[in-house]
Amino acid sequence: MNKEGEINFPKGPNFLQNGGEMGRIIEAYDWSKHPLGVPEDWPLSLKMAVSNMLKTAFPKFILWGKEFFCFYNDAYRPSLGNNGKHPSILGEKFEDAFPELVHTLKKEAEYVWKTGEATWHENQLVSIFRNGRMEEVYWTFSYSVLIGEEDETVGISITCIETTDAVKNLQLLQESENQLAFAIDAAELGTWDYDPLTNSFSGNDRLMDWMGIPKGMNISMEQAMDTIVPEDVYRVTSSINKSLAGRLEGRFIERFGIKNKSTNEVRTVQAQGKVRFRNPKSPYRITGTLQDVSEQVNYEKKLIFANDKIKKEEQNFRNIVYKAPVGIAIFKGRELVAKMANNSLLNFFKKESEEFLGNKLFDTIPEIKETMGNLYKEVFHNKESVRGTEFQISLPLNGKLKSFYFNFIIHPILIVEGEVKEVMMVVNEVTDIVDSKNELVKNESQFRHHMQHSPVAMAILRGKDFKIELANNRMLTHLWGKTREEVMGKPLLAVFPELMNQKYPEELMEVLDTGVAIKDKASKVDIVVNGVNKEFYLDYHYIPLSDLDTTISGVIVTATDVTDQVLYSKRLEGFTRELESQVALRTNLLLEANEKLKDSVDKLKQANEELQSFAYVSSHDLQEPLRKIQMYSSLILEKEYGNFSSKGKGYFDKVTFAASRMRTLIDDLLSFSRSNDDITKYEMIDFNEVIHQVLEDMAPTIEESEARITVKDLPKAEAIFFQMRQVFSNLISNAIKFSKKDRKPEIVISASKVPESQVKLRNLNQKKKYFEFLIKDNGIGFPKGMESKIFEVFQRLHAKHEYEGTGIGLAIVKKVINNHCGLVIAESIQGKGTTFKIIFPSQHS
Repeated sequence: MNKEGEINFPKGPNFLQNGGEMGRIIEAYDWSKHPLGVPEDWPLSLKMAVSNMLKTAFPKFILWGKEFFCFYNDAYRPSLGNNGKHPSILGEKFEDAFPELVHTLKKEAEYVWKTGEATWHENQLVSIFRNGRMEEVYWTFSYSVLIGEEDETVGISITCIETTDAVKNLQLLQESENQLAFAIDAAELGTWDYDPLTNSFSGNDRLMDWMGIPKGMNISMEQAMDTIVPEDVYRVTSSINKSLAGRLEGRFIERFGIKNKSTNEVRTVQAQGKVRFRNPKSPYRITGTLQDVSEQVNYEKKLIFANDKIKKEEQNFRNIVYKAPVGIAIFKGRELVAKMANNSLLNFFKKESEEFLGNKLFDTIPEIKETMGNLYKEVFHNKESVRGTEFQISLPLNGKLKSFYFNFIIHPILIVEGEVKEVMMVVNEVTDIVDSKNELVKNESQFRHHMQHSPVAMAILRGKDFKIELANNRMLTHLWGKTREEVMGKPLLAVFPELMNQKYPEELMEVLDTGVAIKDKASKVDIVVNGVNKEFYLDYHYIPLSDLDTTISGVIVTATDVTDQVLYSKRLEGFTRELESQVALRTNLLLEANEKLKDSVDKLKQANEELQSFAYVSSHDLQEPLRKIQMYSSLILEKEYGNFSSKGKGYFDKVTFAASRMRTLIDDLLSFSRSNDDITKYEMIDFNEVIHQVLEDMAPTIEESEARITVKDLPKAEAIFFQMRQVFSNLISNAIKFSKKDRKPEIVISASKVPESQVKLRNLNQKKKYFEFLIKDNGIGFPKGMESKIFEVFQRLHAKHEYEGTGIGLAIVKKVINNHCGLVIAESIQGKGTTFKIIFPSQHS
């Protein structure tokens, strides 16, 4: 009892006080049977770690000792879910508390314990058992070591926070941003983003194109302002500063001109933006959109100018208006009371002046209210012009409704105190033009239909670059050898670049310039059809194609293939002479070929016999004494090595090294001699599997060198599996062996299809498809001029004591690839690395 007579209840250890619910749970836990013992006897470092953990409001977890006993605080408690691991995992080993994480996070904890290096993961997906099931949860967490009294590692401190909701919200936000980007692109808007903290400005491709700045480039705000026309710079700068200061709720709305840095083209844009604040005095971002309103502004300027002129010379204007061939009317107020209308407009609506003027528009002509009512509302609301092109309305004619088409402009001409008081409508009937255009479209459709099914090859080319607008089936299949998708909308010379040095582009341009047709007979043309150079002889006709305004905008091409007739005629003329010459020539060639073949066969037999003899000697006669040397060397090493002097040991080490090197040399020579075995046993193999097996075999070497090998997705192709393993094993081993001493080896293996142009350029079989494999490293490289020599047998660029090897590995690579009808090429920059290119067919059949 104390002095006041109160009872003092015993308290737990001081380091658990004020530790929240988990502090009380730890205090109540029966630690007497636990390997750690009671809390009073815990080491000071554990007490301090637990105390600090319990008193922080941030989620924390402790793994103590090599057994990884679990401790956690109140802030971490919700992450365990309901009816789950809490509080049963307190004091448990990590592997018992979280069996689902043994192969992932436990290994990370062991790594941190071993190295002392802290780890960090942001928004990491981790599957954890809670709430009675496995759940996919996102975490941001860090592992770091806890140090004991003797500066030794005694535990792992885990600081973590669950970010599942944030990640899912971010994914939803990304989806919303994608939808917004689509909407912005559909609306042809420019978007911009300004960071006032870094003074950096960026925009989408459309905006950068307007400004004449390379797409995707981040620029300063000063560079962006430099594209604004000088007379608008101060106003725009002032408006941005006001928005950043929080005025108008951080909104930015301005209209100004921007000038393209490359073309000097000036366009007027309507800009809108919104500032984002961390707090009322700390703006960190302003983003917005730009809309090109140049055409609208130009038109508004013209109307404003006309309006000013009307006020100055109203009477003169009225005379012009009343005589104008287009309909003009002025309406007052939102009820659209007709204040003025000229004769053209009255005639268009079939109304007399008395029944139109002074009356409401939609009372006089109710038929147009449904189609035009909202347009007038838009003018009064936005205080801006509205226009329509080939706008359709229905008006009564002889007791029936008939469709009419017209172009119109509705423009506010009197604005008082921010409200539109009067609007002007300018109407021009275009019914005849629309009817003619529809008829023209119909006729053009019929013409195109006839062209498509014509037995004569036909095409339509448009513009100075001769874009292919139409090509019928005969042209596509017989002459061009292309599909419709391959040519439509593309310039002729982009599809057939081989025409560049022929006469046809010049003739087409002449037809465009002069409007005079050109035709020729039996004209020779060389084009590439299905990847093969082909020679045609054509009768062709270029006919100019005129628009309604007589402008020559295109060329109609018709062509008839007369190749068979021309070639038959030429063959017939020289057949006898050519036949006699060919007979004599072929006879001589055949005799020479037979002699060369006989000599080659003899040499091949001799080479095969020598190779077989060498292989036998290497595998039997040479290896047998070598095995004895190595066997007795092993016995000496085991029994007598300790009796040698230091100089004797040195001599003995050189003997064993030389024997080992000779073993490697013999094995490599055998591999080289057998590298063309089973040349016909091609099969479709997955090169991903080839690399996988090679990396498994070389795992110890890779681990010892700490090499990082990146393998991109590789194709399937016909090849000999074990020979391909030889190739990639030699190249990867080579890359690791010749790495820099101060840099970890980095090797990247990738593959791609070889373009037809490269197949032709490298004199490969143009009827086959090829793959190109790249094996790129960051090693020491080799000097220029050694690109071919490194593939020679026993060729070495360095002394044996610098880099091991026999000099046969790359010779095997080249021999295998030659057997596969391919090429192997080495490219290197000394001191920076080497790239090996391997090219061979995807199929050998």
